[in-house]
Amino acid sequence: MGIRPGERVISWGVGDKADPDGSLIVATDAALYEQRSRQRIEWQRVTKGTWEQPEFVIDFDDDGLARRLRIRVDDARDIPAAVRDRVTDTVIVSEYRTLEGDRGAFFVARRSPDGDVGDIRWSVVFDEGLDPESPAMRERADAELEQIRASLGI
Repeated sequence: MGIRPGERVISWGVGDKADPDGSLIVATDAALYEQRSRQRIEWQRVTKGTWEQPEFVIDFDDDGLARRLRIRVDDARDIPAAVRDRVTDTVIVSEYRTLEGDRGAFFVARRSPDGDVGDIRWSVVFDEGLDPESPAMRERADAELEQIRASLGI
């Protein structure tokens, strides 16, 4: 699976038991690993983790692109709790701002799990019905993000 040196395993689970190749999902102090897809997803990139038994659904930021990974997990152990704890631990600030009518977006600042505040990643999660590709919407979101950053000194 290639867990990086220095990372500590927090939890693990067994994927699809019917798969002859097997699959593991491993949570370390720095990232989530999924054996079948060979994914390593750092906690500060995870925007949402949902346990929809028997699947674990991970939404994450892949260098500016929203991605989703669905993992069948037949023996989850405490993976859902570990993911929730690690993702929550990376959040510095999460603030909702209205952008259009009664809809808006969450602006979330995350730090790397090692606590390096110089490595802050911002993500913007738009409400359903708002077009994040619209130049006008991006302009509003950028202005709100700038206000939030200025008010926090980040």
